[in-house]
Amino acid sequence: MAAIPSTLKNVAARGIIPLIAEIALPSNRRALADRKTVAIDEIPNPANIQGDVYLLFPKVAECFLFFWIGDVPKFKAALKNYTPTSSAGVIANLQTISKAKERGEVVDIVQTQIAFSRSGLTKLGWTDAVGDVRFDGGSMRRDKEALGDQRQWSDIFDSGTVQGVFIIAAADAAKRDDARVKLEQQFNAGVEKFSHLNGDRRTGDFKGHEHFGYMDGISQPALRDLVQPHKGQIEVDPGVVVMGYKGDPVFDNLDPNVPKRPSWTKDGTFMVFRKLEQDVKGFNDYLQRNAHRWKDFWPDGTVEPPLSDQEGADLWGARMIGRWKSGCPVDKSPYRDNKEIAGNPDENNDFDYIVPFQTGPSDIRCPFTAHTRKTAPRDLDPYMSKKFLQSTAIVRAGLPYGKEYTEAPDDPERGLLFACYSSSIANGFYLQTTGFANNDYFPITGVSPAKHGQDPILGGPGPIANADITSTGDLKLKGEVTVYLQDKTGCQPLEINGFAKPYVPSVYTQDFFVTSRGGEYLFVPSIEMVKQLANN
Repeated sequence: MAAIPSTLKNVAARGIIPLIAEIALPSNRRALADRKTVAIDEIPNPANIQGDVYLLFPKVAECFLFFWIGDVPKFKAALKNYTPTSSAGVIANLQTISKAKERGEVVDIVQTQIAFSRSGLTKLGWTDAVGDVRFDGGSMRRDKEALGDQRQWSDIFDSGTVQGVFIIAAADAAKRDDARVKLEQQFNAGVEKFSHLNGDRRTGDFKGHEHFGYMDGISQPALRDLVQPHKGQIEVDPGVVVMGYKGDPVFDNLDPNVPKRPSWTKDGTFMVFRKLEQDVKGFNDYLQRNAHRWKDFWPDGTVEPPLSDQEGADLWGARMIGRWKSGCPVDKSPYRDNKEIAGNPDENNDFDYIVPFQTGPSDIRCPFTAHTRKTAPRDLDPYMSKKFLQSTAIVRAGLPYGKEYTEAPDDPERGLLFACYSSSIANGFYLQTTGFANNDYFPITGVSPAKHGQDPILGGPGPIANADITSTGDLKLKGEVTVYLQDKTGCQPLEINGFAKPYVPSVYTQDFFVTSRGGEYLFVPSIEMVKQLANN
């Protein structure tokens, strides 16, 4: 494993570190291409990729400034004078921040990015399919039910008409707000309406933690040839996130009958935005109610000394998330937090959920339903390949929004402004949500399906139909069964196939404390494509 570049040594604890600080320079990219024996255009150029995509903006305050385009010529005129921050610019900013930390200084940096929805691209005259069934099909609004969203969406998203978004990331809230006002003034003539959401990094002991109290953003994919991986960090081909390279499912598909993406999508990506409201009181109360049940996980009493009720509550929460509040993985410290592991970037991702002397996936140390394991199961050998799991990876971004619970306990406006990036919404966010998080039978842990339950953080369980059923024949107590149901209304009979087992009432129920208030699918064009959008 290569050493962290000296110019980035003071930001080495970040989840994503550039592999070569000056990779955007043609000479360095040529040297890397020669060493990899590939053409230089097979390695993404950070100078042409917008800045939040795979490195993430360093930030304290952030704004998502959504817009609806009114006058297209005037919008394009304003776009000609707009230059988003590139990934090469983020590398330079990280170097500046690293140097400033040595002097105990704070760097006043403002970074921006732009993205468009399907209707936004169409409004500007770019109607070609981009090569993703979820994006090309229209707004995220049509997927509301499939994503498990059962509550009312915020007005911004409920109409499904958002056409684009600016992301503004800054060193403090005042600079973020100033940058937002300047962008609104710059694009005012061409935009019919603006609407914004602000996020802010929590302060003090909660720095880097989301509102439930857990350190966020620890586990991120490292793009090969672009990111220096920490020990245990999942590595993926660059095309999993950046379009037009190895790992991009459309780029990799050699079937001549499958349409290729337009050339202008290269170095672009998809962004998914979600406003996730968090019920902090409900979450904390739930942990306290179940605190005494910690022995359910260690019935032989091997935990010494025994856990206190508060430690039991902390354990319950850690098993829901997959990490302790410090960020330490439950897989490496199953019953008590370990802040030393949490604070070491070469320790806090170095795990794969594999238990020694256990054949196949095991939930002895970490539940199959834990949030981090549902969305990124790491190793499901021999039932799913690591290559496939890597192809579903997403780069996660965003910041908490709303006041601290201790300051405004009666205000429900609190949660996470979530954003993620990948070259395929269908293979990334959508699959992680509908196929992984909301799928009671995922992860696959054996030849026969096993029901584990939904992700307690992202899950969206639908209403359960209760019915009293009288059998007209003998029932199997175990094994595969087929049941035919006819309700009292005389509707079409239902056929249900599955595996039967004796019913054992659960000692506890899994409650859910995150509510989606909507979101949108967006395309993040390359730096060059932003220029084309302005000029064509």
